[in-house]
Amino acid sequence: MDGRQLSRRALVASLAALPSLAALPAVSAARPVVVTTARLAAGGFGIVGLDAEGGVAFAEPLPDRGHGVVRRPAGDDVAVVARRPGRFGYVVGAKSGVVRAQLDLPDTRHFYGHAAYSADGRLLYTTENAFDEGRGVLGVWDAAAGYDRLGEVDSAGIGPHEVRRAESDGSLWVANGGILTHPDSGRIKLNLPSMEPTLARVSPGDAEAERVMVLPATLHKLSMRHVAVHRERVAVAMQYEGPEGDIVPLIGLTDRDGTSCRLLDLPESLAMRSRQYTGDVAIDPAGAVVGAGLPRGGFFAFWAAEDGRFLGSVEAPDGCAIARGPAVGRFVISTGTGGRIGRVTAGPQGVEVVWTSVPAIAAFDNHLMA
Repeated sequence: MDGRQLSRRALVASLAALPSLAALPAVSAARPVVVTTARLAAGGFGIVGLDAEGGVAFAEPLPDRGHGVVRRPAGDDVAVVARRPGRFGYVVGAKSGVVRAQLDLPDTRHFYGHAAYSADGRLLYTTENAFDEGRGVLGVWDAAAGYDRLGEVDSAGIGPHEVRRAESDGSLWVANGGILTHPDSGRIKLNLPSMEPTLARVSPGDAEAERVMVLPATLHKLSMRHVAVHRERVAVAMQYEGPEGDIVPLIGLTDRDGTSCRLLDLPESLAMRSRQYTGDVAIDPAGAVVGAGLPRGGFFAFWAAEDGRFLGSVEAPDGCAIARGPAVGRFVISTGTGGRIGRVTAGPQGVEVVWTSVPAIAAFDNHLMA
C-alpha cells in the first residue's frame, strides 16, 4: 500500500479517541446508495454508507463531526472534511468505506466543511480559512498523486463554506459567508457589523476566484453558506445574522449567467419559524425544483425554479441535509434528530415524503450525497 494511504487499522490506531471497531454498526453486503456523516448510535462519529433499505453498507470512524462529502468523477473516491474549525480530511472508497488517503493541512489553515473535485477528477478543492490573513482560500490537492497538496486559490471573499462544480463547464461556485473567524476565538463571529457575503466562481485553469455577486447593502448580513448548481443556474442558501425578528428571504436563485438573483419567499408562518437560518440546498436533476433544509425551523421547503413559486414543505425536526434524487422533483433528505432518511417528491401538486428509519444512526449530520 502507498505510504500516503491509510488502512482502516492504521487510522484507528493513530486516533485513540475513536470508538472501537466492535462499537461500529453491523454492515450489510448491499451497495451504498447514500453516503453521509453521522453520530453513531453505538457512540462516536463516522462516515457512513447506506443501502437502499436503510441498512449500513459501511461505517468508518471519524475523530469528530464530519460535514460535507463529495465523490470523485468517474472514480470510487469520496472525500470528507471536518466542519469549521476542524482540521481532519480523509478520502475513502465509496463502496467499501476503506480509508485511502489523509489530507495533510498546513498549520495556518483549517477546513470550512466542504470540497469539490475538478471535472476530470484530477484535483480536489477544499474550502479553508487562512485565519492569520483574514481571507478565504480553496486548498488544491492532487487526487491523481495520492492527494498531495499543490497550493491554493483565493476564494474572493471571507469564510468560504461550500464549493460546488457546475456540470456544464466545470467551473467551481463558492459561497463566501463573509464572516471572519479565528481558531483562537473558537466559533465566535468577529465582524458581523461589516460582513460582506459573496458568490464567486473559479473557471477551469484560473488561479483565483472571480467575485460574481454581492447582495445589496441592506442584506449584507445574509451570510451565503451553501450552493447547488444546475447547468448555469446556482441556488444559494443563506443564514441571517441580523435581528431574529426580521423576516428576510433565505434562498437565492441566480439567472442563467449568474449575475442577478431572484430571492425566494416562504409563507409568513414558515418564515417566522425558520429563525432566519437555512442549511443544505439542492436542485432536482431537471432543474425544475429547488429544495432546502431549515433545521432550526424543523422543516424542508420546496420551490418551482421557473417562477419561484412555493410548492410546499415537509416537517422534519432538525432537518438539514438534502440531495437531488434520481428524477424530476425527487430528493433525498435526512434529520439530525433520530436517524431517518426521507425520499421526497415535490411538484405543482404538492410535496410528499416517505421515511425510512436507520437504527444504527443517532443523528445524521448536515449533508448527504445520494
